[in-house]
Amino acid sequence: HENTFSTDTDDCRFIFQRLNDLCQKIHERVVRHKLLFRTVTVKIRLQNFETHTHGKTLPFFTSRLQDLQKTAQKLAQDYFAQRNKKLRLVGVRVSNLKFVGEQGALLTR
Repeated sequence: HENTFSTDTDDCRFIFQRLNDLCQKIHERVVRHKLLFRTVTVKIRLQNFETHTHGKTLPFFTSRLQDLQKTAQKLAQDYFAQRNKKLRLVGVRVSNLKFVGEQGALLTR
């Protein structure tokens, strides 16, 4: 899921709220399809259209919203700490998926 802003912004509060909204949408889909994820990736597009992706693979499979939001926020914070540029787009995706019930999988909400 991605969100393109109507105007480029460096407002961290606004950006993190959009990031949380995207995480909520992903979480709803993951739970509805009875999936677990292990990898979270954040996509950031700058005002000059330069695009960066940053991912983290968790040591466990999960479907928890808190795990998704915490990981996405940490990835975005690490990026913002290094740069002071306005953003045009923010996105989040999960990967390294498996269905609930597969060997070693637990569903948590």
